[in-house]
Amino acid sequence: MQNLPTPSCVTDTVSDHAHQALRTSECRYRRLFETAQDGILLLNADTAQIEDVNPYLIELLGYSHAEFLGKKLWEVGSFADIAQSKEMFAELQTKGYVRYDDLPLKTKEGARIQVEFVSNSYDCGGTKVIQCNIRNITERKRVEGKIYDLAYHDSLTQLPNRRHLKDRLEQTMVASKRSGRYGALMFLDMDNFKPLNDTHGHDVGDLLLVEVARRISSCVREMDIVARFGGDEFMVMLAELDVDKDKSATQAAIVAEKIRAFLAEPYVLKFDKVGTEKLPIEHHFTSSIGVVMFINHDGSADDIVKWADLAMYRAKNAGRNLIRFYDSNA
Repeated sequence: MQNLPTPSCVTDTVSDHAHQALRTSECRYRRLFETAQDGILLLNADTAQIEDVNPYLIELLGYSHAEFLGKKLWEVGSFADIAQSKEMFAELQTKGYVRYDDLPLKTKEGARIQVEFVSNSYDCGGTKVIQCNIRNITERKRVEGKIYDLAYHDSLTQLPNRRHLKDRLEQTMVASKRSGRYGALMFLDMDNFKPLNDTHGHDVGDLLLVEVARRISSCVREMDIVARFGGDEFMVMLAELDVDKDKSATQAAIVAEKIRAFLAEPYVLKFDKVGTEKLPIEHHFTSSIGVVMFINHDGSADDIVKWADLAMYRAKNAGRNLIRFYDSNA
């Protein structure tokens, strides 16, 4: 954001009435102040009182000019978090230049917005003034969030996708090395999923996958990760288990069994065919689950995923609807 120049028309009387000089129509600064496409807020650096605001900020936050003037920063609703605002003002006083790349504010109507906040201080006719430039980045953040979701989440189930899981797995491996606690990765594959798609179509298959995602997510802690790996394959990562491998494996086995049993319960899917009422479709199917334990492991995140996959195929080959732990000697 561009800083506006120090007013050229300000006199020593600014000590008492800074905003009067700043509102003089002959001041070239004023023209820039009035037409700027960023919000501008001028603070008295000694008292924290607002000396002036420009039209853009009035429109952005929804308060009138009078509702700003003479108020301390934290007396305006948009900055009503008193502790945060006082802390922010203390930083402005101390450093002069302060930048917040993503500061949450709210408008007078209560709408939440995100702004980029940059401040500089200067001497204005004997009074130290803090100029705060405020740029609305709400839409940019919304677009960035949408891009992030597309890159890291599955569009059907809204679960983390393969890429997101790998990032979190790598982070968990580092944390596991530091804490000495085991983690577990589960690879789940739906048994006989293809016949459902072949019989009723992909729309019904998608309904079932959404329900599978919901059931798996209900079986784990908030700190754990459930991801859709692709097709009818899901992964579950359990973090921060126990420092003892056997106890950790027992914990992982309990969660895996809970998931296996829940996924084996009947599914009743209501599918809306064109020109008909919603038709309930009941379906039964099971899952095969492979589990691998990890801690301070020599293998990479890709290795751990591969080992969980191998364990899952051993569960399938053993008859399906089973859980198998990875064994490097098997």
